[in-house]
Amino acid sequence: MVKIATVCMGSDPRDKAANRNKMIAYIEKAAAQEADLIVFPEEILTGVGTVGMQQFKGEDKLFMQQASELVPEGESTRIFVEQARKHNLYICWGMAEKDPDRFDATHNVAVLVGPEGYVGKYRKVHLPLCERLYHYPGTGDYPVFDTKIGKIGLEVCYDKCFPEVARSMALKGAQIILGPTCWPNISGTLDDPDHKVHVTFSQARAMENMVFFVDANHSGAFMGGHSMIVGPNPGQIIATTGFEEEMVVAEVDVEEEINRARIFSMGGSDLLRDRKAGTYGELTKWNAYNPYWGGVVE
Repeated sequence: MVKIATVCMGSDPRDKAANRNKMIAYIEKAAAQEADLIVFPEEILTGVGTVGMQQFKGEDKLFMQQASELVPEGESTRIFVEQARKHNLYICWGMAEKDPDRFDATHNVAVLVGPEGYVGKYRKVHLPLCERLYHYPGTGDYPVFDTKIGKIGLEVCYDKCFPEVARSMALKGAQIILGPTCWPNISGTLDDPDHKVHVTFSQARAMENMVFFVDANHSGAFMGGHSMIVGPNPGQIIATTGFEEEMVVAEVDVEEEINRARIFSMGGSDLLRDRKAGTYGELTKWNAYNPYWGGVVE
């Protein structure tokens, strides 16, 4: 059995130390409940700016560059490795990563550490709205990491709008996909279109790959909250927060639930087994050119 915690939390756009201290408090709370994994929102450490990522503000980009850190060499990764070892759990969080090869370049990154130390990172590939003015995209390696609690894949926020991302990791054996996010909710209601999209995509990525999908979202003005733990069976939201800051914990049997989904759900249809990859050639043909990458995607 694995205990998973996901956090709905707001960040201070100008105080990395305060954000980190709040995260440590949640880690201690999760450890008190014997959690094996805790997931924090996108860029929770360095903040998403004073006007969010839907508008560009030069001062926010400057702060983000100044607050960015190398991964795994940076101070915050070292601190969270210590926390992971101290509490014997895995920690996933979002932050701005300093590019070691370019002083002016940053990436929106999800980092995973555990009792064994630094596990790995993932640089967000799909950058929406003004975010592409803040960061450079990742290269699309879509990593899957072997851990003591299962095979874990990482993606970030807008990536979940593209089913190829989660599918790529599922085909590499991912059992749990973590998606730190900063999803908006302009009206602050459950009927908000953005809220419905947020929930639908998280459920879809779990169901179509028959894996666990865990997202962690920001709270605060115009933020959607509702950090969720979604299971591999159809429509299975195992646990969710509300709009306000909080943490939820769920205990799951990862292998058993995935097996049950692939054997019993949808009349015994295993959506990975039943793929006909040889018939999907047109997808590669029609998506070979991506202007945001400046050329052909291999």
